[in-house]
Amino acid sequence: MRRLRYRFDNLVIRGGWAVLGLLVLVALAVSVAGATALVVLVPDATDLPLALWSGLTRTLSPVTATPEEGPPPLPRGTPVVALTGIVIFSALVGLVKTGLDRRLAGLRKGRSPVVERGHTVVLGWSEQVFLILSELAAAGEGRGGTTCVAILADMDRTAMEEAIGGRAALRNLRVVCRTGNPTDPADVAIVSPERARAVIVLGSEDTDSDARTIKSLLALDAAGVRPRVQLVASVRDPDNLVAARLAGGSGALIVDVDEISARVVVQSCLNPGLSVVYGDLLGSGGSEICFRQPCDLVGENFGDALPALENGSLIGLERRGRIMLNPSGETRIDANDRLVLIMGDGGAKQFRTSAEPDSHEIIASGEHTPTAHRVLILGWNGRGAAIVTEFDRRMPPGSQVRVVAHDSRMASRMDALAGPLANVTLAHESGDITRYGTLEALGVGTYDHVLILADDRLGAHVADSRTLLTLLHVREMTRSNGWRHSLVTEMARECDRRLAEVTEVDDLIVPTRVTGLLMIQIAEHPRRHDVFTDLFAAGGQEVSLRPAGDYVRLSVPVDYATVVAAARAYGEIAIGYRGDRTARGDGGVVLNPPKSRKVVFEADDAVIVLSGRASARKDDLRTDVEHLETLNHEIT
Repeated sequence: MRRLRYRFDNLVIRGGWAVLGLLVLVALAVSVAGATALVVLVPDATDLPLALWSGLTRTLSPVTATPEEGPPPLPRGTPVVALTGIVIFSALVGLVKTGLDRRLAGLRKGRSPVVERGHTVVLGWSEQVFLILSELAAAGEGRGGTTCVAILADMDRTAMEEAIGGRAALRNLRVVCRTGNPTDPADVAIVSPERARAVIVLGSEDTDSDARTIKSLLALDAAGVRPRVQLVASVRDPDNLVAARLAGGSGALIVDVDEISARVVVQSCLNPGLSVVYGDLLGSGGSEICFRQPCDLVGENFGDALPALENGSLIGLERRGRIMLNPSGETRIDANDRLVLIMGDGGAKQFRTSAEPDSHEIIASGEHTPTAHRVLILGWNGRGAAIVTEFDRRMPPGSQVRVVAHDSRMASRMDALAGPLANVTLAHESGDITRYGTLEALGVGTYDHVLILADDRLGAHVADSRTLLTLLHVREMTRSNGWRHSLVTEMARECDRRLAEVTEVDDLIVPTRVTGLLMIQIAEHPRRHDVFTDLFAAGGQEVSLRPAGDYVRLSVPVDYATVVAAARAYGEIAIGYRGDRTARGDGGVVLNPPKSRKVVFEADDAVIVLSGRASARKDDLRTDVEHLETLNHEIT
């Protein structure tokens, strides 16, 4: 009996199908026994097939004891058959309920597979999720239809959905959340990455972020994703780039978070308002980088084609799969080339402008005079060394950088950091930058640029609170004393950026926002990767804001086509301008204006240009200036 009970227990724990099979066997046994007894004891009542069917229906029915018409067969009055039918029916109801409960529990846990195709997969969870969803929703509106995003994270599915519903405007975006480990190949397979259009691997905010990113890339490889699906990931430590690229394969695009963030911070510090430009280029709904056929520009020189398009800013060429940003003005545009443009509407067609550059309004000398800068860095974090190195790369000799922070990491790295610097004199001291007295003693007004860094040793909330306190002190000093210097602040969280905007800071940099936007751009448009690589790479092209008075006459209306021609005299490409800096929302930044637009520049206005990091090419500049003189002769 004990062995029989043991076998019964093993059968039951196998699941619902085993229990269902046992119930069917019991029902058949009772039906056969009842039918046999009926045929033997009452031979004239019915035949065997009918007796078997009658016994089976009575056994499976909960109303087995109900009287029926016809001859009184024996099972009608047998309580065993009636009780067996009730037990089987109750067991079936319980079995169905248990199966439904288990299925619903599994759905609530977010473990069911995602059956989609052409969707975007996001592995991991961080503050970047909300930015990614918002940008994908905006990009989906441009394409039309509904876009699906599948998120796999080691979080409760309900908690993820509630957080997304409260933070992100989804519009036509359909989000599917699943619970699982992004580094486990079995869990990664839940979101069907092999059928996705792109997979974005998010890093975390702790020290193990890069290790988990690399494991997720290996899990995707085990799931058979590459090379069919575009993989995009980010790492914080440049030393982990090689390992991440090896794990992701040759088709994976890896973003170096700290290096890119450092360059954006430094460029924004030296070019106030540049963060708005990058936000427009990287975000959806504004100006974006497009690739177009050359059409009627075939055969023209690149320099001549710059002011030719009314609704697009030509910034480079794609030739045989290679991106050339800001090539020589004498580069001839071939029929097989593709134009690299900045356009406000990705679906618009470029057309020629009727505006002609007026060389009488151009005062470009062809050379910018570099001046030394004094920079004050308040605070320190893991990107501090890269930021100081970037300042040294971009500022002329004689510049100074002073770092003030209460951070032991700063003091330990300064001696090793100062050695390789060629253009910058580096000084540092310890101090509590959240105290008004400390900041007052620093002489903030004597510096050209002030940069406030978020302390990554603290939590994001505490770090931003301390940053805001420092920012308010500096802003109050600046306002009360009438100082004129650029003020750039780095924030740890996107939600705190809106709080800092009320302080009228020149630029607010959220590193996770910059890299998040960049990852979305690459995932949605892989061909843009080489363009942004050149823009953010050391020694490549860079976006700068230069005084408008270096290009055209001030206080007189000029066509924007004239500004483009003037920028070419420096070997640069004008992509916009910054006018009224009191404008809310965009800081007066205008990207890709029509070439025929009349603009009146004042002393504080600036032209936004794309230029090379190398020294100006004298031959190209001489050619451009001569071309302007020839153009003026033809016009007159």
